[in-house]
Amino acid sequence: MNARRIREERRVAVAVARESSMRSVAIRVAFGLLVVAVALGILLTPVPAGAVDTDAGNAAKSTAARTVHVLTPGHGNIDIKQTECYLVPEGDTVEVDLYTWAECLEIEGTLDGDIIAGFQEGKVSGVVTQDLNAVCQTMRITGEVGDDVRVACEMFYLDGHIGGDLIVACKDVYFSDTAVVDGDVIIASATVNFDGYIGGRARIYTGFADLSGTIEGNTEVTTDGGIRLGPDLHIMGDLFYEGPMEIVVSGSAVEGEVTYKRVVKDDVDIDFNFPGVGLFLQFIGFIMALVAGTIIVALTSDHARKTAEIIRTKPLKSLGIGFVAYICMPLVLLLLLVFILTIPLMFVVGLAYAIALYIAKFYFSIWLGNMILGRGGKMDVSPIPSMLLGLTIVYLVTAIPFVGTLVGIVIIFFGLGALLQRKETKLDAAFEPAPVVSNGLPNEFPGTGSGE
Repeated sequence: MNARRIREERRVAVAVARESSMRSVAIRVAFGLLVVAVALGILLTPVPAGAVDTDAGNAAKSTAARTVHVLTPGHGNIDIKQTECYLVPEGDTVEVDLYTWAECLEIEGTLDGDIIAGFQEGKVSGVVTQDLNAVCQTMRITGEVGDDVRVACEMFYLDGHIGGDLIVACKDVYFSDTAVVDGDVIIASATVNFDGYIGGRARIYTGFADLSGTIEGNTEVTTDGGIRLGPDLHIMGDLFYEGPMEIVVSGSAVEGEVTYKRVVKDDVDIDFNFPGVGLFLQFIGFIMALVAGTIIVALTSDHARKTAEIIRTKPLKSLGIGFVAYICMPLVLLLLLVFILTIPLMFVVGLAYAIALYIAKFYFSIWLGNMILGRGGKMDVSPIPSMLLGLTIVYLVTAIPFVGTLVGIVIIFFGLGALLQRKETKLDAAFEPAPVVSNGLPNEFPGTGSGE
C-alpha cells in the first residue's frame, strides 16, 4: 500500500510539473506570436488617413456624464480614451477594427470589423461582423456578433446571436431564452443561468449552474456548489458533471450518457493524453523566437549591434542594471494601477516592459554568437548570424530543468541592462558626469551628446 501511494503521489507530482511547464511554454509561444505580429504590423500596416471619431451634433453629443463619439469609417483605428463613450448609431455601417479603452461602448448599427476593447459598460444591439474581445464591468449582447466572443467581466448578458464560439470569464453569466451561440461555449463564473441554444459543446466551471434550453453537443460541468436542471433542458450529447453531490437527471433531458464524478476540495486529477505536446510547444516557441528575432534585428541592426557590444564592454554594469529594472518595474506598474487615471498608461508601460523582457535574449544571443564566431567588437558585420547561433544555444541551455530557468533569468538581466544603457533611453547618460571645461562650467550636458 505504501509503495502504491508513493507511486501515485509521484505520478501526480510529475503531472503537475508537466502542466506547469506546458502552460509556461504556451505563454511563451503566445507572446512570441504577439511580438511577431507587432513587428510585421510595423512593416505592413499603413498609417490611417484621417480621424475616426467626430463630434455628434456636428457629430458629438455632450452630457453632464460623458461625451459620446460617433464612429465614422476608417481602418485600423487605435484609440485610447478613458472617459469617452463610443457609438455606432442605428442604421449606420462602419468598416473599422476598433481598439479602445473607454467608459462605454454601444453598437446600435453595424460595425464591420473586430473589437478589442476595455470599458465599463458595453452593449451590442446592432451587428459586429467579426470578433468581439472585451474586458469590462458589464457586457450585454442583444444583437448579433458574427464570429467569436471573448469576454472577461463582472456581469454578462446574452439575449442575441453569436455566430462563432463564446469564451467568458465573469462573476455572473445570464443566457435568456432568445440567446443563440452557433459554436462551442466555455464559461468560468460564480453563477450561470442558461436558457437558450448552443450549437456546439459546452464546458462550464461554476459555483452554481441553473441549466435550461438546448445544447446540441456534449456538456461538461464542474461545480463546487450545485446544479439545477430545468424542465426545458435538452442536451443532445453526453452530460459529464463534477460536484459535491449527485443529482437526478431525467431521460428526456439528456439523449446521451450521463456521467457523475464526486469531487471534494483539494482533489487532484490530472491526465495527460498527449505527452509530446510540451516538446512540440517548445519547438514552436523556438521557431517564433527565431522569426521575431530576425525581424527585430533586421529592422534595428545598428541598435542591436551596439546593445550587444555594451554586454561585451560593460558586463557587470549590464547585469546590475537589468536586475534592478527587473525587480523595480513591477512595483512601478502596481503604482500605476493604484491611481485609476493612470491605468491606460499602465497597460502601455506593461506591454513595453514585457516586450523588453522578451527581446532581451536577442541582444545576449548576438553577444554570445559574436564570441563564438570571433566577431566581438566588429561593428561592420550583420548581427543576424550571431543572433541565430546564440539563440539556438540559449534555447538549448534554458531547456534544462531548473538550471535552465535560472540561466534564462540571468540572460534577461544582461540583455535588459544593456538595452537600458543605450543613449536613446537617456538612463545611462543621466548618471554620467558632465564634461567640465576650464572655467568650471559644463559644455555638454548628460544625454545630449552623440549616440553610441
